[in-house]
Amino acid sequence: MGALYDKDWKYSLARIWCDDAIRSMFNHIRSEGKENVPADGAVILAPNHCNTVMDALVILQDWKDATLFGARADVFRRPLVRKILHFLKILPLPRARDGVKAVLDNKSTIEDVVDCLDHGMRFCMFCEGAHRPMHSLLPLKKGIIRIALEANERFGDRKPVYLVPVGLEYQDYYRIKTPLTIRYGEAINVTEFISSNPEMIESHLYRSLLGTLRERIASLITCLPDDETYEGRWSLAKISGEKAALTANPSQIENAAVFERGRKGKRLSFLSFGKAGARLNILGKALAGIALLPLILLSAVTAAPMWLLSEYLASRIQDKAFVRTARFGVKFAMMPLLMIIWAVVYFLFLPFKVAVFAFLLSFWSHSIFYEAMEQGRILISDIRLAFGHKKLKESYLKCQIQKI
Repeated sequence: MGALYDKDWKYSLARIWCDDAIRSMFNHIRSEGKENVPADGAVILAPNHCNTVMDALVILQDWKDATLFGARADVFRRPLVRKILHFLKILPLPRARDGVKAVLDNKSTIEDVVDCLDHGMRFCMFCEGAHRPMHSLLPLKKGIIRIALEANERFGDRKPVYLVPVGLEYQDYYRIKTPLTIRYGEAINVTEFISSNPEMIESHLYRSLLGTLRERIASLITCLPDDETYEGRWSLAKISGEKAALTANPSQIENAAVFERGRKGKRLSFLSFGKAGARLNILGKALAGIALLPLILLSAVTAAPMWLLSEYLASRIQDKAFVRTARFGVKFAMMPLLMIIWAVVYFLFLPFKVAVFAFLLSFWSHSIFYEAMEQGRILISDIRLAFGHKKLKESYLKCQIQKI
């Protein structure tokens, strides 16, 4: 088995399909601040961790070359899984809960990471240590600083080591065909920091670097207090902006929380609120839906096997943060097989030109179908809100007026 930093044509080929599949989970992915990622040294990416495996996949698709990742060690226990994850350039990162032996093995993993960094491969580590679908940050773990210091000790005299804060901002953690923004913040030059503070003891070094890293990650996302005010503040952030959410008084927060609970209770999309010319907008969307109905129905038939399996798996998952990951996994695994089946059926039973059109439609059917489902959900919500729910609309306007 070659080194992790070696180029692998099989990995590169798998990336093409993986990246396409992950992008199909969103209606768009916006990448900002890549110019902040240094090109003159070893790069360790440090994103917030809010959406399980999806976080790693969206980072991966944002770069043409390979990225090394760390994942919790317990998923590497099966030899086959360990081999697959190694192929995907993912290494185990043991935690205290994994036992003394696993933590001792961590030294070998760190050596592998530092070796990859020394050969120009970037490393991505989710330094919160656990995922959580909230617009806030857990305390950062010191493992990422340990890796940065080990790298600096090995080759800091030849090239600098950088910690790059990354913010992942999902509009929705669970639904697909919603937008995502990836933001890269100002890098921390670990090598420069250490050389500028030669007398600083190790514990203060860790604390200072972690504190700076946390501040920079928080500045890249909507970062709200993790307490009983979270629901109201998040609602206010969507209505009036993050500044309003962070500086609101208890009454304003409670009003927003009441609105949010009422909206969810009535199963109305937040995107239905605050629209100008709502009824005209509804008419336009409805006419577009009618015009595209044949295309949507054909896409639904083609995508049905993936959709049915996805919904079955989603209904069985207890941690709903894994729902989007499960849907990605279904598409990634099933789409190639379905494309072969549909190609055989189309080219055997349909005229050639019709078969070509049907085959191309099959390739895009998953995205078309899920986009239609998402837009249809919002349209139904728009209709219900336009012809009722007066108190909810007033509650929304009350929160909107409270801009700070």
